[in-house]
Amino acid sequence: MEENLISKKELLEVTNISYGQLYRWKRKNIIPEEWFIKKSTFTGQETFLPKEKVLERIEYILSMKDDISLDDMANMFAKKESDKKFDIESLVSKNVVCENTKNIFEQVYKTDEVGKKEILILNIIESYLIKSIITIEELKQIISIIDNSFDKLYYEEAKIYLFRKLGVPFAVGCKSYKDVFFDENMVKIIDINLVKEISEVAKKMV
Repeated sequence: MEENLISKKELLEVTNISYGQLYRWKRKNIIPEEWFIKKSTFTGQETFLPKEKVLERIEYILSMKDDISLDDMANMFAKKESDKKFDIESLVSKNVVCENTKNIFEQVYKTDEVGKKEILILNIIESYLIKSIITIEELKQIISIIDNSFDKLYYEEAKIYLFRKLGVPFAVGCKSYKDVFFDENMVKIIDINLVKEISEVAKKMV
């Protein structure tokens, strides 16, 4: 299935950003260069971008720009193999996660060191389990996907989706659930953007 695209001209109009902002973010690789796709049209050659991804990314950039420098933002989105480790107690002391989140994390995922993968799990607990949006069993399904496929999902900027049918949960990791066909009675409960979730935590730690 071909990805839904938006022209550069339409993107600037919809988001009310300038040409200069867009290409500054491109130079910093906050918006990846590979998202800029040149296509021939009846008016000549135009630049298009993946609509869903770029709109979500720009919304996030605009929400962060007053708190974090472009260089720090670029580091958040950089696909680096290095994975800095943190002490979970330091995350609690900085109010990145609450004590309840730490306790649940230690029950379901026993480790002393916290890297990107563990930060993602902590944020899922904080954002969805603590708020009773998902159950502990659903959390375990999501953790299983993260454990088995984290690198592939993270570096390809995929998402994890949680569905329910008649109260029975079903989690899946993919680039877009719209490319996968499900029973029409499946209800989407949450979708987890791995890069965004991890960046949210990094923002709190700055």
